Amino acid sequence: MPLLPGVILFFTLVFLANYAQKQNDPVLLRLNTWLFIALNLLIFFGGLLLLIFRPGQLPESELQSALAGLDLRASGVVLLGMAIWGMLVILPELRQWLARWTAIDPRSPVHTLALIFSGYLVGNTLVTLTQGGLENLAETATATNVLEVAASQMLFALAGIAGVGALIRRDGIKLLERLGLEMPTPRQLLRGMGWVVLLFMLQAVTAGLWQQINPEEVELLENINSQLLGDFDTVWEWFMLALAAAIGEELLFRGALQPVFGLWPTALLFAVAHIQYGITPATAFLFVVGIVLGYLRRRYNTGVAMFVHFGYDFALGMLVLLTPYLEQLLEQMPA
Repeated sequence: MPLLPGVILFFTLVFLANYAQKQNDPVLLRLNTWLFIALNLLIFFGGLLLLIFRPGQLPESELQSALAGLDLRASGVVLLGMAIWGMLVILPELRQWLARWTAIDPRSPVHTLALIFSGYLVGNTLVTLTQGGLENLAETATATNVLEVAASQMLFALAGIAGVGALIRRDGIKLLERLGLEMPTPRQLLRGMGWVVLLFMLQAVTAGLWQQINPEEVELLENINSQLLGDFDTVWEWFMLALAAAIGEELLFRGALQPVFGLWPTALLFAVAHIQYGITPATAFLFVVGIVLGYLRRRYNTGVAMFVHFGYDFALGMLVLLTPYLEQLLEQMPA
């Protein structure tokens, strides 16, 4: 689905689900259920079309050229799985079962929609990975810029804010409380700095071990990151990237989703969302980062999680900028 229609559809469904939950009107609740069913049926039939479709059946065109290199069958299977998941979570019995281990309200259309789109997030990652894995990502990755990063993270932030019912079910203090948005205290910031240092050290150890075990995969991932972030060559750009990621991802994952799904499932979704790392030790480490940020959200507030997220990302950015100079310095040192 093209980006703009997809964004419009997403926020429309979020608005309707929040409105129906506020009104608690049986007619509106049934309407939401039928909308969820229609959405999943659309994805289901889209998956079927990909299973039976062959690019060679089209006359020569740009569309045929674009589809020729794609694994349509794998994408079709993933779409079918997404639709089946979406249909299953519409069933109240499954939501009641999930509510045993989470804070999900089985009667909430908002929580139902959150479950549906969480499955779609996983499916999107699987679709990407079925198209050749990291090797294909290395070939197709294109450079991004600060504005593009800020725009994508703004969508994350808006999704989190809208999802908890901003201006419909909550506003003002209640909205801030639901998202866990508080100004960190000096003591919390000091402890946050300790977590930044710890995560940075753990990342260095993980990278070193990974380099020893599978240097080819490390090099491949470095190539992907250099293609995606190769244009980020100033402190200011890395500052903005780290700030945007901290605000957008923390508002969505720790602010909006964690109080409903719980710490561990939210950390898993957070790791899965970073599709550029494929299924690698880097993804496992991001899961650990998600656990730490989730703990900070639970122990303190989302503001502290944002601070640590920003500090960790910015520190990695500074390492990227300094690495060429450190390598030159090492080369100039006597043996």
